Amino acid sequence: MEKLRLVLAGLCALVLLAFSQALAAEPPEKAKIDWQQFKGQSIELFLVKHPWTEAIEPFLPEFEKLSGIKLNLTTVAEDAYWDKSQLGLASTKPPFDVFFLSMGLNGYTAYQNKWLAKLNDAFDNPKLTDKAWYQYEDFSPAAASAFHLPDPSSPDMYGVPMSTEVYMFFYRKDLFQENNIDVASLTTMDQWLEALRKLKLPEGTYPASLRGGGLGILDELNAVVANSWGNAPYPKDRFVYFDDKWAPRFTDPKVKDGFADWAELMKMSAPGVTSFDWYEATTQFAQGKAATFGPDASLFASIFLDPKQSTVADKVGFKALPAGSADGARTAMWSWGLSIPERSEKKDAAWLFVQWATSPYIAARVGEKTMASARQSTWADPDYQKKLPEGFGAAVGDSLKVAQPSIMYLASADQVVQGMLDALHAIYQGTPVDDAMQELQDKATEVVTQAGLYKP
Repeated sequence: MEKLRLVLAGLCALVLLAFSQALAAEPPEKAKIDWQQFKGQSIELFLVKHPWTEAIEPFLPEFEKLSGIKLNLTTVAEDAYWDKSQLGLASTKPPFDVFFLSMGLNGYTAYQNKWLAKLNDAFDNPKLTDKAWYQYEDFSPAAASAFHLPDPSSPDMYGVPMSTEVYMFFYRKDLFQENNIDVASLTTMDQWLEALRKLKLPEGTYPASLRGGGLGILDELNAVVANSWGNAPYPKDRFVYFDDKWAPRFTDPKVKDGFADWAELMKMSAPGVTSFDWYEATTQFAQGKAATFGPDASLFASIFLDPKQSTVADKVGFKALPAGSADGARTAMWSWGLSIPERSEKKDAAWLFVQWATSPYIAARVGEKTMASARQSTWADPDYQKKLPEGFGAAVGDSLKVAQPSIMYLASADQVVQGMLDALHAIYQGTPVDDAMQELQDKATEVVTQAGLYKP
């Protein structure tokens, strides 16, 4: 009977998904709002030089024709974006009306400074939003919640996701086949790690390649920790690392398991892994020197599948994280969003653009180029799947279903992350997991105590 209920539930889900996909194909002209209500106005877009920006730019004239609103686009490199966006948001008259909003501490800081417009009123206004056409519920729940502040459980929306990456594995199909390993049969992290240990590989090729150095490791490491954490609750504004009183939890067995899994992958990587950031790790895999890459961002598929950048472009397979706990698989994600400055004088016109740019119709078209849509319907669309490398859409779609935003709203987060990196290096070099994690626990306790957040 239980199996029958599961089958029926699955059939119902497929019917609902098909219905959602049918709606997702509706172009903006079908929305029941007056797109021309701000005709003659102009709005300023301030965007990062990013695959999403490059992908949507050819479509911007369509919005101008649809709405009669002129778009003035400014783009800057990400390293310059942070200071420029902060200065603009802090000014009494921001020089932009729509901008890239980062999930995490940068977005939270903007919220704390009251620089962000709350979007709920525009979203709930039937003159500005056709909810049935827009389908907000179609966004990845993890991506959408990342822009609800002051924490992901809040109903207050300050941004809308438009480019999302999940953390997953990439692997060499040919090497696994030569070793008679069926990747689909590896359903747990323990099975995955054991399979990597058994691989017989050409000289100079290692079982794994992944980040092992630099503070940029945080989100990827969080994916593995989320996988070992499972369904246990945690405060959404500090990930699993601190409880509701800011007491550190790095000695929790579930957290220790995640760190141990990452260190185990490091031990199967090339010498020098403790200095690998994304560039070194991706280069190892792209040059055929590793059987697997990650867990890391889905967006790296664009490198591995490009024959100009990869010697294994025709040999790459994709896999969502195998389950790290009895509760099933989990992963983490990263998302950019679009937001509107609180001091913008053209919030309503700006919202029309945000709604258009993040709609199912536009997301599907842009997603063909970015492979980073934040909408579930994009990944589930069979026509979209056909345009992607075999297995990639399924791996990303499966990951999105179980992804969580790994947010840590802590001003001194870099000190904690450095301690996390030190713990990984210690475990990699042979320090017992319990000892390394206790040292990290002590350091994190000191950080949050000095910040006045935790009172032992």
